[in-house]
Amino acid sequence: MPLSKPSRGEHDAPCTSNPTGQQHLYLIFDDWPWGYSIRKLKLSRRSPHQRSLRPLEQRRLRRLELHRPQHKRLPPPCICLEAIRRLPFYFAAFGTNIITVHPRKDFWDVRVPQFVVPIFDVRSLCVKFGPALLHPGDPILITVGDEVFALDYESFSVLSMKSECYPHEWCFLQPPPFLSRDVTSFVSSYEGIIFASTNCATFAFNISSGMWEQSSKDALPFTGPANYVHALEMFVGLSKDPNTYGHLCSCRVSGSDVRFSKEYLLSKDPAESHVGATLVYLGGSEPGFCLVECVCITDMRVEECDQLVKCVDEGGGNCGELDQLKKNVDEGDTASGNCEELYQLKKNVDEGDGASGSMHHKYIYRLTTFSLSYDNNGDLTTGDTCVVQCYKVPEEVSEAIYQRNPVAFWL
Repeated sequence: MPLSKPSRGEHDAPCTSNPTGQQHLYLIFDDWPWGYSIRKLKLSRRSPHQRSLRPLEQRRLRRLELHRPQHKRLPPPCICLEAIRRLPFYFAAFGTNIITVHPRKDFWDVRVPQFVVPIFDVRSLCVKFGPALLHPGDPILITVGDEVFALDYESFSVLSMKSECYPHEWCFLQPPPFLSRDVTSFVSSYEGIIFASTNCATFAFNISSGMWEQSSKDALPFTGPANYVHALEMFVGLSKDPNTYGHLCSCRVSGSDVRFSKEYLLSKDPAESHVGATLVYLGGSEPGFCLVECVCITDMRVEECDQLVKCVDEGGGNCGELDQLKKNVDEGDTASGNCEELYQLKKNVDEGDGASGSMHHKYIYRLTTFSLSYDNNGDLTTGDTCVVQCYKVPEEVSEAIYQRNPVAFWL
């Protein structure tokens, strides 16, 4: 399908209503007993066009990078929205608004209007209501301007919040020639076109004509959402290749000219285990991004674990599971590690999550803000623009928060 080259005056994707005022990062957590909290964060941004560092400055910078960023507490919620928990991916953002399309469970309550969902305006801090997405399954939500598209199993629908489209309601569109569960990546919107990739092909939806067609026999090289960056004239997202995951990836609209960033952007801290990541596009003539990574940290020193495993091995035990070790201690099994450290292990296990007897884990959101450009060799690079902030994930969240990539919006 031939695509015309965009003009420089057009906005980068995703196209939203032009927000006024300073923009912030908004994070979604289901840590409220009746639903979700929305946290507002200010990000640090740096320009890619910085002077070259002298060798002494480079050494100082490397020493600073060795220090772990402080794990800060999140600011209080700017609002809490009532909705079914464990479904963080049912949120979308358009303009200055965050909308939830969660299924409703209060239809029996005659005091509550049926088939409506809350819409939160981050500028005015007001809540209005819009139509609910009927019988949502596992939707992929894509926003273009003031329209929210929902790709759900075999159906495809749109909600337009434009003033001229009142009353606002979900309208069914031409079904896609694939299932939503097969989608590996999507890009919106390039010249009014939404791209969706499966493992074996890429499809394009023309918003004006309302028609789907296959645009390529190859899949886009991304995992999850990607964006068209006009300053680079490329699609940019996280690489889906396991060998290059953690690097940014770019390609042309046709899927050709695939390039990877020089820098690995996920956490390199051996004490942190990667859980998931979301790339948020910040826009701008010097394109900015924020990589929101969820990492897990075990509340037990590595030295303690090594010592306990060594003790069990020397005692003739061959079980490596913590629950089994705890059972051995409880039953007085002296053949499986007769040493005081096992009793300390039992204490550590007992003080874990209380449900499964496992060690307690804490989770951190690691926010890496950076600018993206090409170096003198034409390679994609962040240069020395990366700024890292770390925030503690509220302990009240459900495990669903860790089973999906972080939900974050730049508004």
